[in-house]
Amino acid sequence: MSENEPRNAGAQQRNRNADVHQDRNSAAKSERAVFDNIGLTKRNADYMYRFNQALQEQPKLSVDKKSEIVNQMVADLQEGQRTGKIAKNLFGGDVHARVKEIVEGPKRDASAPDPYWPSALYNGLWFFTIFSLMFGILYIVSPSAQKNGSPVGITSIILSGVIAGLALPAIPRMFDSKRKHSLNLWIRILLAILFVVAWLVLFYGMAYLPGFLNPVMTPWAQLVLGVLTGVGAWFVKQHYDLRQGFFSGNTQRRR
Repeated sequence: MSENEPRNAGAQQRNRNADVHQDRNSAAKSERAVFDNIGLTKRNADYMYRFNQALQEQPKLSVDKKSEIVNQMVADLQEGQRTGKIAKNLFGGDVHARVKEIVEGPKRDASAPDPYWPSALYNGLWFFTIFSLMFGILYIVSPSAQKNGSPVGITSIILSGVIAGLALPAIPRMFDSKRKHSLNLWIRILLAILFVVAWLVLFYGMAYLPGFLNPVMTPWAQLVLGVLTGVGAWFVKQHYDLRQGFFSGNTQRRR
């Protein structure tokens, strides 16, 4: 091999790198020119160019969806320019934050209530967890309580969880001063008291059901169910970004 061969190979590689770099610059200029030639100001065109680059890196969105987003933002910018608004005013100064907001959805107002049905599911699961763990531990520590007393069956626990789940998101709404209520305050208080009384009556009344309708589970089975529903409640909270409710840890954020 002659001395010129490595030199020639190195020169060819540098030329290929230069070509790739030149192609990238050319593509970037072409992409930028698209926004320069649609009636946007220089500042707005630069924003849309940077936004589009960041958006194209998102694998969660289809090509058509990305195109729809860009076209809508361009239309909003063209409209905003008539009154002197710029992209920063309309969409914020950080293009990556704007892309994140589009992909993940806008952040929910900290004072906004949790959606009702996910909140009901979350609270219901937590109450089921509490009752299952409580009675499971009780019957392990004191087996006589299950044999000689009036053990709580699985139907009673499920009913308690369902009622608690439906009620806990609803009762705070009944007394929310920011909401318009059709019922008098004292009527709402009376309804809440009646609900608690009905809940207790149903819970203890279930003990008189036949065993096949309200079977008593073994203590360890109750503990396993309690752990599983607790994990389920945690996943519901994370998935729906719940901030109020039982064990949510953020009940004060509404104030």
